[in-house]
Amino acid sequence: MAQFLFRGLRLYNTTILSKTAACCKCQQNTFKLISYVQPSFSTLLNKKLYSSLTEKKPAETSGTTRVLDPLDIFGENKDERLKEKEKAIKNLKIGFFFIGASLMMVLGSGLYVLMDDNYYKKDEDEKDIYPVRVFNRGKLAVREFFESMRAPSYEKLLPDPLPYPYIQPPYTLIIEMTDLLVHPEWTYTTGWRFKKRPNVDYFLEQVSQNYEVVVFTASNGFNVYPILDSLDKNNVIMYRLVKNATDYIDGHHVKNIDRINRDLSRVIMVDWNVDSVKLQRENALVIPRWTGEDGDQQLIQLAEFLNVVSASEVNDVREVLSYYKQFDHPLEVFKENQRKLLEMQEEQKQISGTLPINKARGSWKNKYLYGK
Repeated sequence: MAQFLFRGLRLYNTTILSKTAACCKCQQNTFKLISYVQPSFSTLLNKKLYSSLTEKKPAETSGTTRVLDPLDIFGENKDERLKEKEKAIKNLKIGFFFIGASLMMVLGSGLYVLMDDNYYKKDEDEKDIYPVRVFNRGKLAVREFFESMRAPSYEKLLPDPLPYPYIQPPYTLIIEMTDLLVHPEWTYTTGWRFKKRPNVDYFLEQVSQNYEVVVFTASNGFNVYPILDSLDKNNVIMYRLVKNATDYIDGHHVKNIDRINRDLSRVIMVDWNVDSVKLQRENALVIPRWTGEDGDQQLIQLAEFLNVVSASEVNDVREVLSYYKQFDHPLEVFKENQRKLLEMQEEQKQISGTLPINKARGSWKNKYLYGK
């Protein structure tokens, strides 16, 4: 199309150099500089009369005469254009042939599998005719294919816990990377960069003492692994789970910790996106998203909360997390509960002396964790 327009526009130039223009007197190919000025009606009429006279009285030349090739409106050889067109049609036919042959091979292989593989014959009605049964097997195969695309790449997301005498942390922490540990930023000059959140090193050092730290994110692995390599200098992050470990449900990549191969009563998920943890909301602590502020102190509060849970030796973390699920800022609520508990401890010191937190009665622990 672009070539057609380009050649058409050449007709409207003021002057062009024509290689195949023929002199009307000597009937030989010569180079002529032709001016394409809009001709008048009288000029066109004279050209028509002159051409009719030359057709009636052909020029007699001595020797052989050169026959001109027919020209199209673009000044090109029509025979060459026809040859190119035939060649293009031939190549197109060959391409369609190979595409059709490939499709036939794929369909034939699929039909062979559906007819002979006993896996797709389950739960089918023997009363149906054979073509209907093959069609139902095909629907089952297609449905299972798309389900496999939405499901994680493997059933067990983590290996089995470490056996004795190796030390297995009592709790498992699953935390999101993007907008909790780092924040992505993009500018025209630098492109994509990831900003490290304040107090990340302190947070990882604190929680790694009592938690099996797992980073679980919906980002691609080729982006996640280099970031974590530079972020985790002390190698406290034990496992890294990325996009192919999530379940794709209703347009969202969801973290299904039923596949985590751990006791869910001792698993805590920390995330900012409710849709990512909707399958096991009772195991999730949803905190506000970090957008890159420099004075952020939320990781310090999160580390303190997690250390209190482990120090209190909570049997089922879901009881604690269900209480904080009702708040938009659960760490602020925890901080307020901590302040109230410290005031109660000061009052108790004046009455009966010092009472350590770890040896406090159950009601005091509940006050410290649940605010009750």
